[in-house]
Amino acid sequence: MGLLAATAGAEEFEPARLDLAEGVRFQPTMGLEYGYDDNLTHNGEDKVDSQYLRLVPELKFVWGKRISHLKLDYLLDYASYFDSSDDNYLDHDVDLIGHHEFTARHRIDGTYEYLKGHQARGTGIAEFEDTDKPVKYTSHDLYGAYEFGAETARMQLGANLGYYQLGYDNFRERSQYRDYDDFRFGATLKWRLGARTKLLLDLSESDISYDKVEPGELSRDSNVSRGLVGLIWEATAKSEGRAAFGIEDKRFDDSGREDFTGFAWDVAFTWRPLTYSTLELVSARETKDPFTNGDYVEESRYDLGWEHYWSERWATHVELRYADKDYTGDDRADEVTRIRLGVIYEFRRWMKLEPFFSYRDNSSTRDDPELNYDKNQYGLQITLAL
Repeated sequence: MGLLAATAGAEEFEPARLDLAEGVRFQPTMGLEYGYDDNLTHNGEDKVDSQYLRLVPELKFVWGKRISHLKLDYLLDYASYFDSSDDNYLDHDVDLIGHHEFTARHRIDGTYEYLKGHQARGTGIAEFEDTDKPVKYTSHDLYGAYEFGAETARMQLGANLGYYQLGYDNFRERSQYRDYDDFRFGATLKWRLGARTKLLLDLSESDISYDKVEPGELSRDSNVSRGLVGLIWEATAKSEGRAAFGIEDKRFDDSGREDFTGFAWDVAFTWRPLTYSTLELVSARETKDPFTNGDYVEESRYDLGWEHYWSERWATHVELRYADKDYTGDDRADEVTRIRLGVIYEFRRWMKLEPFFSYRDNSSTRDDPELNYDKNQYGLQITLAL
């Protein structure tokens, strides 16, 4: 729904939390969006446009307090397109987040996400396919981390494990070759340099395994190793963030595919020059497996967001997103630019309005209408709460 959360002025729109039992809090919200999309198929020639209505109810549950707590979020995302019912979708997203501190020196975190999602026509594995409806998929993402060392200590050591599984639900003739599992593990070291600054060493290993090999193609199974070094700025009234740089190495099991070794980074920085103004920068460089052809995609992406409250109830919201995607194993390089502009009006404590406009430009070195197109979308978002 947006890159930045509301900051100053947020007290004007503040969803109520209900106490269901001792230590259990419940917060429901309902998102409504009415708008127009001029390119549902993400295509430069065969465009399909439509007005639409989108419903996004969300239920949040919290058990416990800061030292030990459990959070459960459920979000349903339904969209109905008035002139193209084939593009209707219904997604479900369940997030379970847990945190426990045994002592000041020992703590664990765990997350699990279940997502019943979709890829719109002309995106994902349907980039070059003339599908008559969205591609549906189911994913499971499990992650656990342990950290040793008090927050105020000179050093903290951490270890983590994760497992991700993606399986497609329709168009199985094509999609069965893109089902995969990703087992990952890693270690971190944080070394305090100052009152709010830490040196970071982040090491990770990922084992990617596909269920099936497409006839006539080479195996996509691979191992990805990353080593990053950087700094962490702990939260203050004005800023917080992380910036780490290093090397990524991707090795395929099949020697017929081209391996990768190159520069990688992971940056996330929030700056609040004023109590009512927030800027956020998120950037990363990494390899990704392509949905269609090629060995891997070397992707660099940059997200910049700015939210500014001009009064207690009025704010503007701007998002700029740019991604450079260089394909290896396929003669192709893409550039994706996205812009989103919104005006927030916190009408009541229980209601927020946001008219918005978004624009996407997809440009590629390959002269295909599936890869060279633009997309305009505008509408009105309404968020309701108790």
